[in-house]
Amino acid sequence: GQIRSAPVKSTVISEAEDANDSEGSSAAPATPSLTNVRIQDDNEYNIRFLIPFDGIAPVYDPIFVSAADAPLIDDELIIGVAWGGEAKAYPISVLRFREMVNDELAGIPMLVTW
Repeated sequence: GQIRSAPVKSTVISEAEDANDSEGSSAAPATPSLTNVRIQDDNEYNIRFLIPFDGIAPVYDPIFVSAADAPLIDDELIIGVAWGGEAKAYPISVLRFREMVNDELAGIPMLVTW
C-alpha cells in the first residue's frame, strides 16, 4: 500500500522578493566591537562581537511564491513547516543572510530561525 496525505497549499519564501525588504540592512560593521559582560559570579569578561545586537534584521513580511514557481534546485536545503493544511518552505540560502523570519502559518504566529 501507498501512504497518501491530504493536499496542502505549499509556498516557498522568495529570496529575490525579500531583497527589497524595508526593515533595514543586514550589513555588518567593518570592525568588531568589544563589550564587557558581567556574569553572576561578578567576574567581568571581554566578549568580541562581530555583529552588534540586532545587527541582522529579521524578515517581518515574507513574500512567498508557489512551490512550482520557486527558483530552487532539487536538493536545496530548506526548513519546511506544515500545519492546518498549509505548508511553507524557508530556503537556507535566504536564511543564512537574514537568519530569522517572523511569520504565521494557519493563523499561528511563529519564528523561523537558522
